Amino acid sequence: MQHLASKTGESVFLSVLNRNEAITIDQVQSRAGLRVVSEVGTRLPLHCTSQGKVFLAAMPESEAIRVLKLQPLSAYTPHTQITWKDLAKDLDAARRHGYAVEDGEYKIGLGSVSAPIRDTSGQVKYAVGIIGMFHRAQSREFQDALLLTQATAAQISSAMGYRQGK
Repeated sequence: MQHLASKTGESVFLSVLNRNEAITIDQVQSRAGLRVVSEVGTRLPLHCTSQGKVFLAAMPESEAIRVLKLQPLSAYTPHTQITWKDLAKDLDAARRHGYAVEDGEYKIGLGSVSAPIRDTSGQVKYAVGIIGMFHRAQSREFQDALLLTQATAAQISSAMGYRQGK
């Protein structure tokens, strides 16, 4: 996580799923003068955060719908997905690409990308990601950070005993 923070210049977080929310369990702050921090213990909604989408994408669709019904899909910004139909597209993309993106859905002006950390059985146990004030999710800076986040998740997963293609 330290390496990811130093390479991207952004804050890095590690999250775990707790019923119907993602909880930040560790973080490394950016050294930039203007930085975004996800404090340890922060509880975040699943439907509009990149780490939440990582956890939802790892579930069977019926389980994700059940978990999301535990509370309303609140609109935190005008960009928040508040219907299953719209959110399902993001989750399909997260499954295909191996990462999830949040682009101003939880807080205006903030963006994050998260990738899954898997255990020996291949189950998603954690999400690692970065959060920052990116101009756009399509920007070169964000795309570089995305690739580094995926590499970090793969490294941690490997250290936990996960072997891809197993």
